[in-house]
Amino acid sequence: MIFSQEAGRGETTELLISGDLHRGSNQCIWSELSKEVASNLSKSVVSLALPNGQELACSGIALECVGNVTRFLTSASLARALIGNRSDHDNLKVEVRLGRDVITGFLGEYDLDHEIAVVNVMSVLDVHVVLLNNPAKLEPGCKVVALGHGISGDVMATDGILTDNSSGELKLSTCNISKVYEGGALFDFGGNFFGMNLFRDSEGTFFLPARMVLHWLTRFTSLRRIKFPVRSDFFRAVRVGQRFTAEVRNSNSNQEVHRYVPDMDQYEELGYPKPSISMLNDGMVLINTFEDPFGDECGEGVWRELSETTSSNIHENIVALASFNGETRFSACTGFFIEWNGCSTVLTSASLVRKSGYENKIVENLRIEVLLPTKKRVEGTLQHYDLHYNVALVSVKGFHASHPAKIQHLWDDDCDVVAVGYCFKSGKLMAARGEQFGMPVTLDCKYLCYSTCKITKAGIGGPLLDFDGRFIGMNFYEKKVGTPFLLWREILDVLEHFKTEGSVAKVDHAGKPSCLPGWTMAEDCSVRPNSWPVPEPSWCHPDDPKIQSTGSLAVYMNGWKEF
Repeated sequence: MIFSQEAGRGETTELLISGDLHRGSNQCIWSELSKEVASNLSKSVVSLALPNGQELACSGIALECVGNVTRFLTSASLARALIGNRSDHDNLKVEVRLGRDVITGFLGEYDLDHEIAVVNVMSVLDVHVVLLNNPAKLEPGCKVVALGHGISGDVMATDGILTDNSSGELKLSTCNISKVYEGGALFDFGGNFFGMNLFRDSEGTFFLPARMVLHWLTRFTSLRRIKFPVRSDFFRAVRVGQRFTAEVRNSNSNQEVHRYVPDMDQYEELGYPKPSISMLNDGMVLINTFEDPFGDECGEGVWRELSETTSSNIHENIVALASFNGETRFSACTGFFIEWNGCSTVLTSASLVRKSGYENKIVENLRIEVLLPTKKRVEGTLQHYDLHYNVALVSVKGFHASHPAKIQHLWDDDCDVVAVGYCFKSGKLMAARGEQFGMPVTLDCKYLCYSTCKITKAGIGGPLLDFDGRFIGMNFYEKKVGTPFLLWREILDVLEHFKTEGSVAKVDHAGKPSCLPGWTMAEDCSVRPNSWPVPEPSWCHPDDPKIQSTGSLAVYMNGWKEF
């Protein structure tokens, strides 16, 4: 922890910085930054060093999070050193230090001509990813701060200004850096990423601007990739909390070093396909998970456009649900409390219990857990479900929502809308804005409407609201055209049927799902149950077009999609 004098007030402020401020750094720099900026900047850099006591050490920048891989940008000097010393796979390893933690990384893509390289780490790391989209304009005279990370765990900073000098793609600042800053980040005092520091000469420090970093990174798909196999017998896994660490003994000493390696059991526990070591080594990522975030995390973006009352009501009503078959998770989605039949009940998607590959069959004896707005996990009970219209009700004992959603009102078709989701695993509350649009229905259900809100599987079953918090419909998932939702009018019809007839899942005499849809609304002429496909989790390469739809480099983190 670092303590500094907050500028202009003389108050002692605790900054959440990994490691300690280097004795040679200018501590006044941190006091000129806001608490939030200082915290973010300190988590944006790591130390990168060659293993086994080799001399080269530099800094790296938290670049992006792709599946099970956290990626760091650094100088190509690291790649040159690794390639020159390579005699076996171990020589592709890099010691990554974040504060006092030491993690094993591996050389990924690199471009020697343009002085950039990427290091991949197979672990969840608490880093702040720099934003490369829409790089800030570089104005001569702008005050900047260069960051580095020492092998001792120290976060270092030195300031300067931008000059109007340049050398080809490279720009110049007056920051006085040492060798360990090479590969580190250059920011302005507002926290905007300006580029990667490379080297110092008599004129100042040359850096690669953010726009050029982005330009060359997008070309990495055509550059050489180095695969980095890990000898599985090199690690002895030890359970620590929900993560595995490995005790690695340096062959040249008796010093024991703790490094992070992936918890392979977590995939099976979450109901995902278990990857092989070679798949992880190749940088493959897990897509279509229930942890994939979307839109803006609570407190950011669209949340700032909502009134305090609307935001508060969402917080009090939203829940996340997960169904389990034994200890293995089967499905997960979002739900929300509604007023129904005189009590508070959770409305959600029947995908929570639908058997995979079947339109009209549920998995029996599933255990349901509900993550309440208070973050407490409690048992839920499936009360009713309609697989044809994909609606389910889940009751929760001992919890009463103070302002459950009212599913009845007149709705203006032209209003902006917001889709809300709540991740069961992380507890992240998310929202994406959009508007309704009309187009041919791509799913079977003829009553579906669509919005331009971009959600993930985590948002299935979540509410679609207007900006006054009024309920419009319940969201489902369809990747290609937009987010389908069932309008409040049709949901009311389903809920009314629940009161009179109970759950809808027509079964034939053999106990198998019928090919008939069961109960339908008055104008529904369906002759078979509606299909509600949900994409299955799978592993693919980061370059696969299936995961290149977000337009952002900061997409995945250590196997799970993150903000």
